[in-house]
Amino acid sequence: MAKKQRRDIIFALTKDEVLACARELGIPEEQVTDEALELIKDKINREFGRWPEIVKEILTQAAQCPLGLICFPSCCWWKEGRCIFPR
Repeated sequence: MAKKQRRDIIFALTKDEVLACARELGIPEEQVTDEALELIKDKINREFGRWPEIVKEILTQAAQCPLGLICFPSCCWWKEGRCIFPR
């Protein structure tokens, strides 16, 4: 996978990562069948099914000014073309 593609992916779970979890639990690799992987995939899809709402909530929180203001170029915290508060 190209470096840019990896950077654009927010979350990914590989079979190797699942197998690492199995090893930590003392479960032999042979027991991590295709059916088990499908169950994992289904459970993750159900849990992350509301990801748009989660992302919107986090983005809204991250975009809020520490002073509770809306950033704009004439704001006193606006320096060198951006807000001085780190995001």
